[in-house]
Amino acid sequence: MFAISPILVLGTSFLMLGETPSILGVIGVMLVASGAYVLKSGAEGDMLEPLRRLWEERGVQIILVVILIYSVTANLDKIGVNMSSPILWPLTVYTLSSLFMLPIMAMNSGDWRNKIMADWKPLVFLGASGGAAVILQMTAIKLTLVSYVVSIKRLSIPLTVLLSYLYLGETDEFWYRIAGSVLMAAGALLIYL
Repeated sequence: MFAISPILVLGTSFLMLGETPSILGVIGVMLVASGAYVLKSGAEGDMLEPLRRLWEERGVQIILVVILIYSVTANLDKIGVNMSSPILWPLTVYTLSSLFMLPIMAMNSGDWRNKIMADWKPLVFLGASGGAAVILQMTAIKLTLVSYVVSIKRLSIPLTVLLSYLYLGETDEFWYRIAGSVLMAAGALLIYL
């Protein structure tokens, strides 16, 4: 369902920021979203299955709410970055989020201190790489339209398809994955133009 987030961001970024992408940009965003949808529906074996699941599965309905929230917060990120910087804004947001989540984690995770100490090396790597990714994303949001950044961010999906084929030998629904990846790459090219 996250495939539709770039389409929603087209609308929310217009309403919240007055951003209007070019015609090629809109087509590119639609192609990226369509490609992501084809990737997911191909794995299900039925192009309409993801839409059916929207009515049947509580988890998919919750994800739809998350997507709606994200379509607003992606624009708030641009507002925050423009008012501060691509480093200060995410540092503030993630620090406050962490402080908010700390008591929830402490109440629900049992022996969380020992778990963190036992696995600190991967946690440091994840924190550093995630932090770098967020700073790069915020820099991109400052430089271009939010809908473009959200769409290009989805290109991690075809990259994962390629890596899973090359390194894990995954061939299930391979042609759906290739078709979806080609649509996404074509969309990214149109956004670039």
